[in-house]
Amino acid sequence: MKRVTIRDVAREANVSVTLVSFVMNAKKDDAGNLICPVNADTAKRVLAVAERLGYRRNLSAASLRSGRSNTIAVIPNDISNRFFAGISRWIENKANELGYNVFFSSSEDKASKLAEVLEMVMAHNIDGIIVAPCAGSEDAISKAIAYKIPVVLLDRDIESITKAGKVLLDDKKAGQIATDELISKGYKKIEMISYALDLSSLTEREIGYASAMQAAGLSPTVHHTTYGKAAEEVEEIIDDAIKRGVEALFMPTYSLSAAVLSVMKKKGVKTPADLALVCFDESDIYSLYRRTVTHIVQPLKELGEKSVEVLVDMIDGKEPKQIILNPELILGESTEK
Repeated sequence: MKRVTIRDVAREANVSVTLVSFVMNAKKDDAGNLICPVNADTAKRVLAVAERLGYRRNLSAASLRSGRSNTIAVIPNDISNRFFAGISRWIENKANELGYNVFFSSSEDKASKLAEVLEMVMAHNIDGIIVAPCAGSEDAISKAIAYKIPVVLLDRDIESITKAGKVLLDDKKAGQIATDELISKGYKKIEMISYALDLSSLTEREIGYASAMQAAGLSPTVHHTTYGKAAEEVEEIIDDAIKRGVEALFMPTYSLSAAVLSVMKKKGVKTPADLALVCFDESDIYSLYRRTVTHIVQPLKELGEKSVEVLVDMIDGKEPKQIILNPELILGESTEK
């Protein structure tokens, strides 16, 4: 069956090809009205003819003509991760609002996989990229920037990359306010469980924890677990912590928080009676425990929307921006003394 072209629509509607192009490429306002220099009744007639004929825009051809695909790529470490799954909805909503489609692909926190994904999206004329860097990904991201593709680093920073936009959480502050909450309640033997990953977000949260401890004249202790093996390693850490009289724990990610809560439930360790806790990110399970859990919340909506706004500004030729957003402490009963 012959593909219906824009010329077929123009001939059937008795208008010019240019007018049809205006209508078919027009964006819509909040009320759903087309934003284009065409009479509203004529535009409706053109759309009706296009629908009746079964016309579909040739996005590849439009991309070649304009030099843009109106598509951005978003590359988190794991799209199923609670944090990135939550943030992706806000990214997609804002991108669609600004006239962009979104392509998602995970890096699996592997520099080699991230390099492959970047090569693929660059070959498909992507207008810009939002990426959560992983350890060892500096060269691959720098290559994309060298090809004049706008890039925004989300959630994780690479200090040596200066020509990218950056939308980050104030991770040092997150570590500080989590620790200060425990210190303010009178806890002194406070330890942190983190991942042995070379990620700026974790490093900054560890720095925030250590600085708060040192400011209070206390000694910081950070336990580094292996990503993917945290469940069994956390159990050993908690057993040892109980023996040594540790009073409180801070976890800088949701997956570590969930692992700690699971082990504590399994062993009958209560919070805050046996161990006070400050966890990370939002979860229904924090309110389902007999004692609600104090936790740090990241502004997912702001992180997602700002990353798109910074990227679209860069696509339009503006200089990259760096935006640092504040974490919020949600108080629960797990930090009571």
